[in-house]
Amino acid sequence: MIMEKTEFIQKEIWMLTYNASFQRANIYNGNAGEKEKKNLRTKLRLEIENEILSDYNNEVSDEKHLENIKKIKRSSGDFSEILNNGSFSFGVAQKMLNLYLKYQWCLGRIKSIPPHFPVDRQIQEALKIPNIISWTTEMNENDYMNVINIARTRLKEYDKKNIAELELYLFERKSNSKNIFQLN
Repeated sequence: MIMEKTEFIQKEIWMLTYNASFQRANIYNGNAGEKEKKNLRTKLRLEIENEILSDYNNEVSDEKHLENIKKIKRSSGDFSEILNNGSFSFGVAQKMLNLYLKYQWCLGRIKSIPPHFPVDRQIQEALKIPNIISWTTEMNENDYMNVINIARTRLKEYDKKNIAELELYLFERKSNSKNIFQLN
């Protein structure tokens, strides 16, 4: 029964990860059938779970993390016939990996703290980033690292030890202000 529960949670995490990474990104073109979309999602899931995730049982450098994001971007190119622009944007790839790592970390399934967090409009607004960059279409590696580095400079301001904790705090504050399910 434990295996079934674990697989159920994994499927739910992936559904949340894909939905959040793809929802505003308009990644698919008119040639994308359900079978092809499923094949893309399956390939990326296996790559992340089997080739990338184990890196995060130890502290991961910015360089290694960026390399993993680029690996996902490159792998998406194997499905160029169904993707607008032939592959994921950098922003979609970072959101996918960072969000998946965030879920795994929160569940205690990876030993180290994720080196970065999912960069999207919400976190840029919470950090009061001037000139917000569209993560779905315009964000490149330099824009992304600018947000990460700004977050690092604000750790003391929020009394947080790392940017993963800072992002959870900022996400929770924003979520709670709109959360209709919040207990009174």
